[in-house]
Amino acid sequence: MTQHEYERRKRLLDEQLQAGIELLEAAHRQQRRALDLVWMTMAEGDVGPGLAVPALLAAAPFGERELPRRPEKRARRPPGELQAEVEAALARLPESFDRNDLLALMEGEPDRSSLFRVLQEMTDGGRLRIEVRGEGRLPTRYRKLEEPVSAPPE
Repeated sequence: MTQHEYERRKRLLDEQLQAGIELLEAAHRQQRRALDLVWMTMAEGDVGPGLAVPALLAAAPFGERELPRRPEKRARRPPGELQAEVEAALARLPESFDRNDLLALMEGEPDRSSLFRVLQEMTDGGRLRIEVRGEGRLPTRYRKLEEPVSAPPE
């Protein structure tokens, strides 16, 4: 490596460092702006001691801003109602279905965990069989079984 090549590579490394620093600073500025926007929408009007209110928040008083609405809480279903609703919907489903097919036939969307529990119980009880296990955004596909699978007689 010659002196000239050494100097050129050293200069290139310094330029890359500066470009990286500029990118990092730009990303930091964007993150700060995003944080300020979140602060504006989530602040409850009164700020604790030692916390500075961002200039954007001071420019638009809390009462004059529209905040995102929280989703309404679902009414809790009585015990067994979800199970009965799934049972009723099964008769109208094709042999192979996923949770989206089931939800399209139901009134309101149940909690994901409750629906999963009901489907798991039906699978364990031999009413359903998992055809394709879900992964990522692909839902689990179930197949209806004609009769529950019972344990062999002893």
